Amino acid sequence: MARVKPKRQGIHMDMTAMSDMAWLLLTFFILTTQFKKPDIVPVTTPSSVAETKIQDGDLIRITINSDGKYYFSIIDDKNKLPILEKMGQKHGLTFTDAEKSSFMKLSEIPVPVRALKQYLNLSDGQKQTTIPGIPMDSTDLQLIDWVEFSYDHDPNLKLAIKGDVGTQYPEFRELIKQLVERDFNRFQLITSSESKPSN
Repeated sequence: MARVKPKRQGIHMDMTAMSDMAWLLLTFFILTTQFKKPDIVPVTTPSSVAETKIQDGDLIRITINSDGKYYFSIIDDKNKLPILEKMGQKHGLTFTDAEKSSFMKLSEIPVPVRALKQYLNLSDGQKQTTIPGIPMDSTDLQLIDWVEFSYDHDPNLKLAIKGDVGTQYPEFRELIKQLVERDFNRFQLITSSESKPSN
């Protein structure tokens, strides 16, 4: 007599737990993601084969656009207000809570300190058209003052310089000269990556 084969059952897997976990992860990433603030001025960085990544944490950045104008960025929000207050003290300015709130939203400081209060009170649309840059010439070294007050607040900050491909050499040389004169000798250059040439 032939053996009776048991009927094969299909495998059933409950996907409820897996879909719950997927939604939980998706929600976590959406809520914890910090979006990069757009730069005020577009800058096309030169390319290099450097492989060192610059960490955004404790970083201050000087940007030079193709017109030779300078801009300053404080990447970590916790450092912004103390540095702003030190610059305000030097120039005899006090900032309201609304101006401080507006300053916290800036990705770059695009104006001289004397014009900063007026700039912070502009609408977002007007801010895009008012970007004269921070002075850095022999009579007014506000850009270097921003760097100095940043290091006074937190000596562990790292300085990065982001220059446009079209920036003329004299603007870059003057920046380096002024930084070195105040003993800010350690900085990194921001470039776009390119692949290493093969031999």
